[in-house]
Amino acid sequence: MTTIATRPPEKKTVLSELERVKPYILESLPDHVTPERFARLALTTLRKNPKLMATDPDSFVGALYTAAALGLEPEVNGECYLVPYGRETQLIIGYQGIAKLFWNHPLAARLSAEYVCERDEFDFDKGLAPRLHHKPAIGDRGKVIAYYAIVGLKNGAVWFDVFSPEQIKALRGKVRPSNIADPEQWMNRKTALKQVLKMAPKSTQLHNAVAFDEQAGSIERAGRVFAPAIEAPETTAPAEEVIKAEIVNGGFGDANEPWIDPVTGETA
Repeated sequence: MTTIATRPPEKKTVLSELERVKPYILESLPDHVTPERFARLALTTLRKNPKLMATDPDSFVGALYTAAALGLEPEVNGECYLVPYGRETQLIIGYQGIAKLFWNHPLAARLSAEYVCERDEFDFDKGLAPRLHHKPAIGDRGKVIAYYAIVGLKNGAVWFDVFSPEQIKALRGKVRPSNIADPEQWMNRKTALKQVLKMAPKSTQLHNAVAFDEQAGSIERAGRVFAPAIEAPETTAPAEEVIKAEIVNGGFGDANEPWIDPVTGETA
C-alpha cells in the first residue's frame, strides 16, 4: 500500500492573509485614494510597527479593510492608526480622519471643535435663537470647563452643542490609560464633534466612521465591523520570512526597540 505524503496547510499569518485579500481591499478604496499609495502605506505601517505582525491576521486585515472602505490613510496626518492591543489590531480614527470625511462632502462649510477654560469669555443660548460666544483668554486660561463643536453647511444650516468634561468622559466610556500629553484636548474635542455630527446630514463614509469610532473601545469587535467575509482563492503565500526580514530591517529603526502607542502612550 502506497502512502501519499500530504503537505500540511500553511499557517495563516498577517502577511499571507494581507497578500490573499489585497485585491479586495484595494477594490474598496474610494476614488480619492489610489491603490498604489494605500498599498505602500500598509507596508510602511508594518515596517514602522513590527508588533502588528504578531496580531490575529483576520483582525489586522479587517482593520485595514475598514480604513480602506472609509478612505482613511493609516499613519497619515492623524487620519487613523493601526494599533496592536494584545493579539488584536485595532483601528483608531483620529480627529483629522473625521474632519477629512466631513470636508469631502460638497455641502461642507464649517467645522470646529474647541475646549473652553475657566478664564475664557464664554456664553451660549439654545432654543429658538441659538448663539455661542467664545473668546479664549490670553496666557494662563485655567482648567478646562467645557467643550463644544460646530458644524455648518453651505445652505446656512448650523448645528452646535456644548458638553461638560464629565459628559465627555461618560461619552468616551472606559479608555486605556495614556501617558501622552494632550494639551490641545484633541481626543475630547473629537468626542464633542462626533455628537454634533449625529444631528447633521453626512455622507455614508462619515456616518460609518462615526458609528465605528463609537464602538471602537470594544477591542474584540474593532477592525471587524465593515470587513466582509472573503473566500480564499487558490494562491500561494509569499515568502514570509523574506518579507518579514524586509519589514524588520527596512530602515525604520530597530525592531527590538519598544514601540509607543500613538493614541494611548503605552509601550509594547
